[in-house]
Parts: sequence; C-alpha cells; structure tokens
Amino acid sequence: MWRISHPAPPLDTLMPAWQEKAAHLTHLVLYFLMFAIPVVGWLMSSAKGYTVNYFGLFELPDLVEKDKALGHQLKEVHEFLANCLMALVGLHILGAIKHQFIDKDGLLSRMSFRGSQK
Repeated sequence: MWRISHPAPPLDTLMPAWQEKAAHLTHLVLYFLMFAIPVVGWLMSSAKGYTVNYFGLFELPDLVEKDKALGHQLKEVHEFLANCLMALVGLHILGAIKHQFIDKDGLLSRMSFRGSQK
C-alpha cells in the first residue's frame, strides 16, 4: 500500500537500461511473492484442515475443502515461492551493496525516507 501511495523517486544515476529493467522486474516479482506466499499458505492450511488465525484477532475462512494431496502440493509451491523470495531478497541486497560500494552512485540513499521525499 505504501508503494501505491508513494511512487519511487526517479533514478538520479546513469544506469544501463538492462539494470533499470532488471531492478523494475525484481521489484515486481518481490511484490508478487509478498502477496502470493501468504495466499498459497492459506490455501495449503485450508487443504490440510488447519484453521488460519489472523494474529489472534479472527479466523479466516477455508478457501478449499480438506484434501491431503492438494495440501502436500501447495506445501511444495509455498516452499518454492518462499525460497524464491529469499534468493531475490539476497540478490536485491547484493545489488544495493554493489551500487553503494562499487558504483558509489548514491542509489542506496533512495531507500531512506529522506531519499523518497525528493
């Protein structure tokens, strides 16, 4: 919700077009995974017969009927997506470190609240 209401500041650096496209794609995939992983987890829990409790506030309804085989498949998908998220976060961190210490282009400062107010 933050990103929808607060667009990213424009790039101040001269970055090759492929890096800009890779960064944009990485962000899109990160947002997709942050949405998809909990939804697949909810589906998995429903299929395995577990009730999903939202931070102790209320219970979420089951999305699918109890199905052990489906629950196992969804567990595999959930784990795969979580591993993809971890790898992508690692790649994102490495990219930020590269820009900060190798390129020295100040790109890392865009991630702070001060950098986003330009």
